[in-house]
Amino acid sequence: MPTLTRSVEILIIASIQTVFDSISDLTRHPEWSGGNLIIEAVSPGPIAAGKEYQSHGDVGKVQKGRANKVKVTEYAPPNRFAFVSSDPDFGEVTHLFTLAQAGSSVRLRRQMTLTLNPLLAFGFTFITYPLLGKPSLQKDLAALKAKLEA
Repeated sequence: MPTLTRSVEILIIASIQTVFDSISDLTRHPEWSGGNLIIEAVSPGPIAAGKEYQSHGDVGKVQKGRANKVKVTEYAPPNRFAFVSSDPDFGEVTHLFTLAQAGSSVRLRRQMTLTLNPLLAFGFTFITYPLLGKPSLQKDLAALKAKLEA
C-alpha cells in the first residue's frame, strides 16, 4: 500500500519557543485549526512522548464530531513535535511539525504521512488533498500565524 507524505510551511514572526508551545499543546489546536475541533488529554502529566488525547472534529461538511485517538510520538523542544492520530477511515496519520529559526522569523513545516490502499491513495493524491487537504492545512497555519503575530 502506498505511503503518502504531504507538507505545508509558513514563516511566522515570533520566537521559536512561542511557536513550539502553540503547536505542541494539542488542547490549543482548536484556537487556530479549522472546523469544530475539541481535543482533550486522556493521560495525566505534562506534554511528552506517549501522552494521549481524544479529539472530536468535523471532516468537511459530511461528518461531524468524528472521534480520533491521538498520541504524542516526539517532543523535542523547540524544534520537533509529532503525533499520530488513529482515524476510522484513514488509519494512522502521522503529523510532524519542524521549526527552524529563519532570521527574525520561524519557519514552521507541517508534514502529514499516511498509508492508504491504492484506490484511496489515488483519490487522496488527485482530489482530496489538492481540493480540500492542502487549502485546509494552509488556512490553519495562516490562522496560527495571525494569532501569534497579533
